[in-house]
Amino acid sequence: MRVFITGGAGFIGSHLCDALLKEGHQVSILDNMSTGSAANIAHIKGQI
Repeated sequence: MRVFITGGAGFIGSHLCDALLKEGHQVSILDNMSTGSAANIAHIKGQI
């Protein structure tokens, strides 16, 4: 399934992204980085 997550670099969004990728879903994220952190998604950058 293709999934789009808003706030994907935040705490909840990044963990949701991890879980969905582990299940084999295609994930795209959007985050304005006002409270999100690039460090939260650095380990999955090539997969999203």
